[in-house]
Amino acid sequence: MRKRNCALANLACVALAGCAAPQYSIRPTPAPVESSDVIQIERQISAVQAREFEQQGASLIRPDERPWGFPVQSIVDRLSQVTERPSLRYRAYLYQDRDPNAAALADGRIYLSSGMLNYLAGRGSRPDELAVVIGHELGHTVAQHLVKRYEMLQRQQLLAALVDVGASLATRGASQGVQGAAGLAHDAISTLQDVADSGYSQEQELEADQLGIRYVMRAGFNPKSALDLLQDFERFDNPSPFLRTHPYAAIRQQYLERYLTETVGSERDVADRIRRLRGAQRLYPAGSVSWKNLQRQLEELDRQVQKR
Repeated sequence: MRKRNCALANLACVALAGCAAPQYSIRPTPAPVESSDVIQIERQISAVQAREFEQQGASLIRPDERPWGFPVQSIVDRLSQVTERPSLRYRAYLYQDRDPNAAALADGRIYLSSGMLNYLAGRGSRPDELAVVIGHELGHTVAQHLVKRYEMLQRQQLLAALVDVGASLATRGASQGVQGAAGLAHDAISTLQDVADSGYSQEQELEADQLGIRYVMRAGFNPKSALDLLQDFERFDNPSPFLRTHPYAAIRQQYLERYLTETVGSERDVADRIRRLRGAQRLYPAGSVSWKNLQRQLEELDRQVQKR
């Protein structure tokens, strides 16, 4: 299988990664950067990635289409509106590939393989499991994982090029130094291709898991579907821990189960407290001192919910 930003299904791993998955932690809410420079990088990376899907006959999934019985674009719309980047234009595409895969490009395009929809339909899946797959991919887009990788590689290449230019100036003269500097433009193009071809780190995959499940819950889908799906994904795991990008499905399932236990219980507590405060507030005249005190508590709880 070509190197690609895969969905939750870890069918093949191509990048060397550590054998130990990152430790469990609750990831913070991402703060996407949407400057003109970053948006330009996202568009450039996406253009490189999209070419491969176009070669596989990728086609736009219309809002009224239901491939394999799934309301794909409707699910994408529900999820995208509860992300930290609701203003992106999220569009779903279908491409032909027997392997169950999915990818969300940096500019908001989402690609689902025919194998993914066929796999989910074969499981008798409800839209909730497809929402889990798409939510995970949206997590990569919202957290700008490819942009961060591009910026990291760009810094590394720039530093290497500057060192080379300095060495050329010192040993071979100014003309050689100018030639070295001219190579920076070529390096930028090469970097775009490297980022488009690369996989995500295990840390990024786990972050996308958590972000995705948050979106699934906010959009009203069943988050427990992720646990069932990951349990089935275990049969796809590469037995070697050295050549893999995704953490093992069992680890991802364990971490997500822990995350759901901690956050869902907390959310229920907050919801119960909000209901009690609103009930108490109705006992006082609107605008009274007691009413205002309760209102401040309700607003603080609302801010806590929005931060999640």
